[in-house]
Amino acid sequence: MQNPYTLISSRDATMVPLDEGSYPLVLPPVDDPEAMQRWEPWVRAYVCQAELLEPLTFSKLGTHGAGIWHLDTDVGSPPDAPPALSVTPKPLARMSRPGVPAFKEQVKKVLSWADLREERAAEIVGQLDPQFAFWGSVVYLHPARTPRTLELMNIALLLSVNVEMQFKHALACWRPIEYSAQVQPIITTPGHGSLPSGHSTQAYIIAAVLQRLFDLPDSHPISIQLQRQSARIATNRVVAGVHFPADSMAGRLLGETLGEYFVARCKAGRKWTPRFFDGTVMTGHEDLMPPTQPLDGPNAPDFYKPFGAKESAASSGVLRYMWDRALKEWEHVVFK
Repeated sequence: MQNPYTLISSRDATMVPLDEGSYPLVLPPVDDPEAMQRWEPWVRAYVCQAELLEPLTFSKLGTHGAGIWHLDTDVGSPPDAPPALSVTPKPLARMSRPGVPAFKEQVKKVLSWADLREERAAEIVGQLDPQFAFWGSVVYLHPARTPRTLELMNIALLLSVNVEMQFKHALACWRPIEYSAQVQPIITTPGHGSLPSGHSTQAYIIAAVLQRLFDLPDSHPISIQLQRQSARIATNRVVAGVHFPADSMAGRLLGETLGEYFVARCKAGRKWTPRFFDGTVMTGHEDLMPPTQPLDGPNAPDFYKPFGAKESAASSGVLRYMWDRALKEWEHVVFK
């Protein structure tokens, strides 16, 4: 850090008395997305997070579940009045927790998967923090080369954490260690609810955002690898003894749905599919097996259900700004 005393003496030696300044400024328009270029990354992250969370509303559903909705603002409000919220919420995601018998059955899976701990210990520890190195092993990410892409990913992660924590609190599912002392997790069990898995939610939202940023079909090798990496990250949390497979399956649904919603807020005309994770129909014998568990359609398992028709929302200026800056970093890359 620069010693402030050197700047004090330098100013005294170089200043011109009565200098009125050399930089005539014109203030930008109010709430201009282009002002984002002037801010530090952490400021941009907070601005975008406020934009993402403002229209979301969360509530309890029945005795076993909770849901989250998007509330549109009324564009017909007077110019000097605060925007009014729509009276018809647009569904985003819904979750119902499994019963205790299903969780008890899944304890057997957690105990069985403990045999993989020795070979996966390094991965598990390496994935405690945001898994940028693991996503960067699939897509070439670098702080100097793709800083805005990393910023966009971080904003998506913050959305994921804010939403998943509301579900975790509302559903209040116990962790494996609370069902059996034999689980003996190899990392500290986090101090919040088990379902949905935060690591699973975050991995799948990143996979969804990157796939759509590059405009890749599901069949593209990068898309497939991102999905496999997400499943590996989610499964490792079960191997570590801090999650059930059901938590990972719930996180997959929430992450993919939030990813679609995030892109819809960044790009005009994009839509998301509202989805419902119904844990009440689970027996406890289920595993996370994405290739055989489509999220939508007639072949989806019983616990993945629709929560309404496809929805859209107005894109946000600041989110669109961040999306376009991230996309620009890849304009010379051709994905085959």
